[in-house]
Amino acid sequence: MNKIQNNLHYFEISKNNQEKLFDDFYVFDEKHPDLNKYIKNTKEIKNILITIRTLRGKKEKSAVVDKYFLELSKIIGKYSNCSEFACFVNACDNIICEVKNEINLLKKITERYFAKRVLNEIAPEEWVQAILDTNSSRKKGKCGENKLIHILRKQGFKEVFDWDEFFKINYCVVKFSKKFSLKNVREKLSIKIKTKKQNKTLDLIIKAKDKILLCEAKHLNTSGGGQDKQISELIEILGLTEKNKISYISFLDGKYSNILLSNNRHGDKINTQRKEIKKFLKNNPNNYWLNTVGFERFIFDLK
Repeated sequence: MNKIQNNLHYFEISKNNQEKLFDDFYVFDEKHPDLNKYIKNTKEIKNILITIRTLRGKKEKSAVVDKYFLELSKIIGKYSNCSEFACFVNACDNIICEVKNEINLLKKITERYFAKRVLNEIAPEEWVQAILDTNSSRKKGKCGENKLIHILRKQGFKEVFDWDEFFKINYCVVKFSKKFSLKNVREKLSIKIKTKKQNKTLDLIIKAKDKILLCEAKHLNTSGGGQDKQISELIEILGLTEKNKISYISFLDGKYSNILLSNNRHGDKINTQRKEIKKFLKNNPNNYWLNTVGFERFIFDLK
C-alpha cells in the first residue's frame, strides 16, 4: 500500500483535474435494439387514430368508433412511449400507461390531439430513435458505479458478490444489494451509516486490507432543484463518522463537478456548497470528496 495522503490532497487533485466533457461511461450512441418494435407500434397507433378521425368525420355511429378506441387501448403498451401521441399525452399532464385503461380520458385526449396536432401516417426511424435518445439519461443510474469498479479493477481490486469472499479477499469491492443490504452491512461491519434519510443505501463498499470505504457516486451535468438535493446528500455523507478504519467517499463527476470545484464565481448557492465541502473535509479527515482523477490517484495510493 502506498502512503495515503490527507483528504485535502486528493480534493486539490480533483480541483486541478477537471472532468472530461465527453465520458464514454455515460454515452449511449448505439441504436436501440428494439427500435423496429417502437416504429411498428407507433405506426399502429397512427393508423388507428387516422381510422377514428375518418369515422368521426363521416359521422359514423359511436358504437363503431368505440371499437377502435378499444383497439387503441389494447395496442398501447411497452413500445408506445415514443409515438407522437404518447408525447402528447404527457403534454396533457398524463402518462400513456394509465390513459390506456381510462377510455373516457383516452377519448378526451384524442379529441385534443386531433385539434392541436398534425396527424400523418409516416413514422421515420430517426424520429423514433431521437425520442429514445432523449430518454437515455434514465440508463445512467448505475454508470457511475460501473465506472468506479472499472477503475478499481485496473488497480487489482476484485468485485465480489458474497460476504465470505468480501472478508477473505484483501482488495475488493461490492455493490449495495439484497445480500449487501443496509441492515446486513451495519451488522457485519459494525457501522452506523447514520444519514438523515434513515434507510438510505450508498453505492459501493471498497475494502483495502483492514480499511473499509463506503462510497456514494453521482453524475451531474446541470444544476437545479433535483441536483441540489443530490449535492446535499453527497455533502451530508462527508459529515458521517464511524469507529475503526471506516471512511466515506463522496464521488461526483460530470460537468457540474467542474463548476463546483472551480474557483470561478457561480452565485451564492455554489459558494455555499464549496464552503460546506471544505468544512466537512477538515472536520472529518477520514472522508473524501473526489472526481475521476482524484479517485484514480486515491485508489492508486490505497493499493
